[in-house]
Amino acid sequence: MKRTTLNRRTLIKATVLGGSALAMPSILTKSGFAAESLTVADVGGAAGDAIRVAFCEPFKKETGVQVVNVAHDPDPVTQFKLMVDTKTYLWDACMMIPDYIFRLQEGKNYIAPLDLKDETGDMVPGMLTENWLGFSVFGILMAYNTEKFGDNGPKSWPDFFNSEKFVGRRGFYRAGWGSLEMALLADGVAPDKLYPIDVDRAFRSLEKIKKNVSVWWTSGAHNTQILQSGEVDMADTWSARVYSAIQGGAKLTPVWQGLYSVDGWAMPINGPKQSLAKEFIRFCMRPDRQAAYSNLVANGPTNKKAFDSIAPERAKILATNPANFAGLVPLDPRWWSQSNRQMVKKRMDEWLLT
Repeated sequence: MKRTTLNRRTLIKATVLGGSALAMPSILTKSGFAAESLTVADVGGAAGDAIRVAFCEPFKKETGVQVVNVAHDPDPVTQFKLMVDTKTYLWDACMMIPDYIFRLQEGKNYIAPLDLKDETGDMVPGMLTENWLGFSVFGILMAYNTEKFGDNGPKSWPDFFNSEKFVGRRGFYRAGWGSLEMALLADGVAPDKLYPIDVDRAFRSLEKIKKNVSVWWTSGAHNTQILQSGEVDMADTWSARVYSAIQGGAKLTPVWQGLYSVDGWAMPINGPKQSLAKEFIRFCMRPDRQAAYSNLVANGPTNKKAFDSIAPERAKILATNPANFAGLVPLDPRWWSQSNRQMVKKRMDEWLLT
């Protein structure tokens, strides 16, 4: 299936689609909707391909509804707002982390209700809200090179920041999102006391390893690259990224201490195909579909029954495996609002220049 990237120019030029939509009943049948289609925006790449295989194609098989994938910007908030403000509904649903959801409700609400709250059932707590469904949990943790350290690598964030005991090249996330929290954990802050972030303390902690950081990585792909190539001996990382590096031949050990965040689905408010999009999002709650996704992408399902269809060896690498999840706390999307994101980015950029 061809994938396209939407940007401001294509959104402005697009035809307004709202008037052509048909109302959808709450129960779908293949014969009734064979001619219908949905467009969903996701992060693209391997995750986008997995979404197509685990969710979009099976949804079409059951309902006859064609689901078209498009890739959104790395931060889709501006695209999302523009689409709603111009009533140019090129997306019927969009893949988003909780940070984006909060930003899309600051001042003006851009998110439609899902009306799925009564279906929490076997969901991990907090993964279904009135306007968002989380379906893919990723850990924000660390990994180290076992060829260098063997079984004696860093086992905690204080270890990671101990450059005398654990000598080696480090990678660290430049954006600050998640990495400030790791600096505080290294400085002795309890996991349940991370927020609100003491930014001054976090930067004082970062100062201790600044000279030992060989690469300030900037994206998930960059993180996988430096881990897989051996450019660094240890790094903070996202769980699916470290396993991508392992699949690429890297000898790495993940340490399940840190944070977690979640990819999920939301719908634009007043979109023309909300009823149908809601059925697709409900479909993504199913344990068999989440298991299919987690067997393709090393992120944890939010429906706990999905583990019934995931092999034990695969389950060991997933964030919502209870053994792994116990070492993680949720990243606070309210703190990482737009203003704090901008403040941290500006401070990080200035600090790295000193």
